[in-house]
Amino acid sequence: MVDIGLFGLILVAIAAGFFLGWRQRGRRLQQDSHHFGPSYFKGLSYLLNEQADSAVDAFVESLEVNSDTLETHLALGNLLRRKGEIAKATKIHQNLLARPSLTTPQLHEAQLELARDFVHAGLLDRAEGLLKELVDVNSQYKVEALGHLVEIFQDEREWENAIEAANQLSHRRFGRGSGEPAVARAHFSCELAEDAMERNDVLGARRHLHKALGFDRQSVRASLLLGELESRLGNDREALKVLQRIPHQDPELLVEGLDLVCTCYERLGDHRGLQRYLQELLAQYPSSSLVIKMAEQIRWAQDDYAAADFLGDQLRQRPTIKMLSRLVELHLLHSEGRARENLQLLKQLVDQVLEAKPSHHCRKCGFTGNQLHWLCPGCKTWGSIKAITGVEGE
Repeated sequence: MVDIGLFGLILVAIAAGFFLGWRQRGRRLQQDSHHFGPSYFKGLSYLLNEQADSAVDAFVESLEVNSDTLETHLALGNLLRRKGEIAKATKIHQNLLARPSLTTPQLHEAQLELARDFVHAGLLDRAEGLLKELVDVNSQYKVEALGHLVEIFQDEREWENAIEAANQLSHRRFGRGSGEPAVARAHFSCELAEDAMERNDVLGARRHLHKALGFDRQSVRASLLLGELESRLGNDREALKVLQRIPHQDPELLVEGLDLVCTCYERLGDHRGLQRYLQELLAQYPSSSLVIKMAEQIRWAQDDYAAADFLGDQLRQRPTIKMLSRLVELHLLHSEGRARENLQLLKQLVDQVLEAKPSHHCRKCGFTGNQLHWLCPGCKTWGSIKAITGVEGE
């Protein structure tokens, strides 16, 4: 299928380029065949015959590059890139860089667009070189170049370089000490901390995690990792201090640290302390996972019937499939005969519903999955994925 919009843009660009070039030179158009070169008529022929590739080649050859036609070249190149025609877009932008008649800012703009072509083509090394040049010469496109460099270093898992590039981003654009760069730098530091923890580098991991919290005091990921690190070292009380910050940092992520919180309390032998803490959380931040944890504590302190009664009361207040599944499971332990068969069937159906439903989603792009991703696979945003709430979630 022919893209009429693309053909129209090329045709207008060719005509506009020749007209503007003619006006700048101050020449009168005496003979059409003399002023419109062979490439122009080739381009028209290719367009009429629906040969887009050849039309772009003819366009590049025939349309004069100057200050008046630069935006036409850039617009066509960007259109081609958005359509996935990376090779054609690259050719147009490389053609611009080869023109000494353009001013330095214009060349820098073409250089930035060529770097974007390389990023889309997966040629990250070539894009990185062009972007670093724009940063080094302190061009007017420095902020855009730094943003792309952060993305490249992130994709290549070069976390130290990513932090350095993010540090250079304009504070006037994002706000000093807050906003997107701060969140991203905290996650980059957490990535470095995880690498250090895998190598059993305790000092390095702790250093990176404190840096992460310095970048973003609300970093739940940093608190989770620091709590895990202290727990590994047997510092359960210190781990609890860190983990108990999470509800204040982001209540929607407190369930991510519940298992570790319970483990620390249990290793300390403080079951009553755990029950009090869970009750406090449940009163302020109710969720299915919290109710189920509370039911486990009631079951341990009393019996299955008390835990089932608690779950039943909570279900009447906030019905969710996760709590229903746990309630049916408790009743199965004390049923027999036909009643047990019916409960088993109900449990299977409820579990099938849970398996078919995602547990997490991205607040920015809507990506869904069954686990927490710190970096959304869909929109590449840090910290945008949360647990799904409601009947089918928390």
